Amino acid sequence: MCGGAVGTSGRGWVSARVPAARSPPTSAASASAERTPACSSSMRLPLLPLLALMLARPAAAGICWTGMDRGGRCSSVAALRVGRAECCASGARAPAAWSPRDLDNGEIFFYKALSGGVPCSACAESCAGVSCGTGRRCVVRDGRARCVCAAACRRVGAVCGTDGRTYSSLCKLRRRACKRRTKHLALDYPGPCQEGSCDLVRCGGDKRCVLDAELGAHCVRCGSCNVAGSPVCAVDGRTYAGFCALRKAACERGRALPLAYRGPCIANATCAVIKCGSSQRCISGGSSGARCVSCGSCKGGRARRQLCGTDAHTYRSWCQLQRFACDVGIVVDPMHPGACKGSKNATDNSVTRHRGKKESGLDTTRVL
Repeated sequence: MCGGAVGTSGRGWVSARVPAARSPPTSAASASAERTPACSSSMRLPLLPLLALMLARPAAAGICWTGMDRGGRCSSVAALRVGRAECCASGARAPAAWSPRDLDNGEIFFYKALSGGVPCSACAESCAGVSCGTGRRCVVRDGRARCVCAAACRRVGAVCGTDGRTYSSLCKLRRRACKRRTKHLALDYPGPCQEGSCDLVRCGGDKRCVLDAELGAHCVRCGSCNVAGSPVCAVDGRTYAGFCALRKAACERGRALPLAYRGPCIANATCAVIKCGSSQRCISGGSSGARCVSCGSCKGGRARRQLCGTDAHTYRSWCQLQRFACDVGIVVDPMHPGACKGSKNATDNSVTRHRGKKESGLDTTRVL
């Protein structure tokens, strides 16, 4: 190939081998020509960037990784072009690992696709000096230090998480938060998660129980509003001095208070006079007369609870209640958790078609 062969060196780099000349050159010009492999410029050009890349790589540089799997391979990059000493200096991110080659994104991608990751070596082989952080502890497995989830708690009994799920114990909740590596999942209040009422919820400190849009109970801090914002109209038909004032009012009354539209409330408002965002739709009804809503898709979402709407029909979830209101252009709010007594499911095709014609004049036949 171009008068020579292309192979792989012991380090895995591509190298070009040029055969020795067959006869001594007769002149300086012929000697120069004899030392140059016989190949076209179009065949030499692709090798130049590769050779330049190889020469530019420092011999001592490599990649620092945030972790290593049981097969001794890494896939999550922490830093590029660093030496082992620099990568492993702190030891606080166990199980940190290092690999001696400085690869580009394309090479890392192929390593992941073909072999599950880049061969690497662990920084720490013992737990000495390793700090894993809250809720995690260091263990040695397969000769490598690892940080694993190990929530320590004494409290037993069911608890409600900030994600609206009931956990059998505080330890289970903390373990889930640890495995998901999220700080947003925490204890909301002791006991099972409540729906439709705050009667059984005991919030600690200065928190108060508030029902969200899906009628799930949460403990929140009401806070204060020091700076007035632009006026907004809520679904209760009242004007508030800004979003902070709206949230504070919802907290104090103990139930979510959604925004109807921006600006002060308009008496007898209709969709012809209020302005909604480009991704929103105006629907009619309720105390505000009309409101702007976002009409998204309910596919792939978790149906947390059935809801009985103010139209006396049952919905599989709050998302589907909102989706139906968007389709017919009429406000439907959740009335209470669970099914409505003696009602059909609102997603039944015959019910949907009938209600679409009767309540809004639209031939809505879509099944949620």
